[in-house]
Amino acid sequence: MNQKTRFIIYALVAIIILITFFLKESNVINDLPITGTVPNFEFTDSNGETITREDMEGKVWVADFIFTTCTMACPIMTGNMNIIHKSFKKDNNVRIVSISVYPEYDTPDILKEYASRYDANTDRWHFLTGPEESVKNIIKTGFKIGDYEDIIFHSEKFALVDIKGQIRGYYSGMKTEDMSQLKKDIKKLLKEG
Repeated sequence: MNQKTRFIIYALVAIIILITFFLKESNVINDLPITGTVPNFEFTDSNGETITREDMEGKVWVADFIFTTCTMACPIMTGNMNIIHKSFKKDNNVRIVSISVYPEYDTPDILKEYASRYDANTDRWHFLTGPEESVKNIIKTGFKIGDYEDIIFHSEKFALVDIKGQIRGYYSGMKTEDMSQLKKDIKKLLKEG
């Protein structure tokens, strides 16, 4: 086999390897299906600021539903959400959104105190409250998790949302091991965006 033939074979092998790599990478990114879209919303955060869906545009975010007086699932969920928060605390393209399902009690001041227990950077981890009807609406028409009739019976799931406001995955907020997958999927969406 002469040198020219060998060069062509090596070049073809290199091209095949590159194509395989790029196809594999694109499949990794696209394996997060779109399961819905978050509707427009307007809530008040722990700093008394209005937060809307538009504020989340261009960000990858994770949402959950909690309430500050919950003693069962919420402390575990918020502890696991804190794992995500700490992992992406310095990434301006990632946000965390925790929406209260007990808005008549969870005022901005109560949420501020709750956030401080987790050393949350509330510019990046938004603890939100608002009218009960608004919370019911986002549960029913957006995230489709939990009981929208009696919202205090909230879901224990975390929802992963992409930069366009599309829901791309659900994870158990009660399982620390799910946080590893969630972190990987956030990174995928950051690459995609």
